Amino acid sequence: MLQQTTGVAGTDTAVQKRQAVDITVTLAEGAAAGAVAGLAGSAVMEVFQTYSAAFFQPKGSNPPATEQAALRAARLVGTTRLRRADREAGGQAVHYVFGTLTGAAYGALAEKVPGVTRGRGLAFGLVSALLIDQLAVPLLGFAKPPLRYTLRTHLYGFASHAVFGIVTEAVRKSLRKRKPVLLESAGARSGITLADVSVPLLLGLANGQRTFTPPAAVTIAAASQGLGLQGTPLSFLTSKWTGAIMSAAAIGEYVADKQPNTPARIAAPGVAGRLIGGALSGAAAARPGRALVAAGLGAAGALLGTYISYRARMVLARAVGRDAPVAFLEDALSIAGSAALAGYAALRESQREAQHRPDLAA
Repeated sequence: MLQQTTGVAGTDTAVQKRQAVDITVTLAEGAAAGAVAGLAGSAVMEVFQTYSAAFFQPKGSNPPATEQAALRAARLVGTTRLRRADREAGGQAVHYVFGTLTGAAYGALAEKVPGVTRGRGLAFGLVSALLIDQLAVPLLGFAKPPLRYTLRTHLYGFASHAVFGIVTEAVRKSLRKRKPVLLESAGARSGITLADVSVPLLLGLANGQRTFTPPAAVTIAAASQGLGLQGTPLSFLTSKWTGAIMSAAAIGEYVADKQPNTPARIAAPGVAGRLIGGALSGAAAARPGRALVAAGLGAAGALLGTYISYRARMVLARAVGRDAPVAFLEDALSIAGSAALAGYAALRESQREAQHRPDLAA
């Protein structure tokens, strides 16, 4: 009787662990879909504002709240003035970054509370207008109190966010449509999924910023949680020694990156190293049977990320007048992105293993 009770308790624990992993994976996928949707919603919102401003004749803050946020960020890194063109570009960046983060939060919440999607995103857009335009922006000092604006200005803000909410929900919903899952004998989904493309591609983009950070992240994930690499040519990544070496190389790269005599990343050796790192990271984070495709996507993302990040860093460093703050920001983005993607890959592998583990209750 004691053994039977223990077995039931063990089964309950395994089921609870599997449910926790399933929920975490679902939230991560929902947040990712929401982030993409928020980016798209921000783009459509900007177009709407461009063509509707003449009708509404809004009287907002001068300069706009997004540009004021960019100015405040510049002051935090020691820059007291920005050129008009840089201020406008910074304001636009704030608009898209905030829209993407808002969409990510909405996408995750929609997985747990489907009611937030009411009105096909209209409710989300109107609540965003209330919380952001009417409360947060004035409280942060980026705009005057709401009562000091005209009714047309308020209608303009609510209409803009309604467009943002509807577009965000439409894109999120299309990305989260789930088709019946077909399992192969190895336990992998048949066909290529959105995650099969996005995870290695994004890891490659992070590799364009830092050569060793994404490989270090996937190595640590493989050594601690497992990425299903045992018995494959990439099984050496499961070694803690490999993780320590990759981590040390990543730290060394952060130091070298700040030195004035460090070669440009677009030089041939730098590009080659990033291509290898992107291919390795993509293959390691792939589902079983998708390593070659993921390696190619990771290498492609690394090539794209190398030139995009190089150009972005040059522009931002010139805008703020200093390179060091931009370099540290790039470090943070590469670390955070690589860790999130490697963690997601590990959770997805845990979910796959749980789905095909023999039922303990049986």
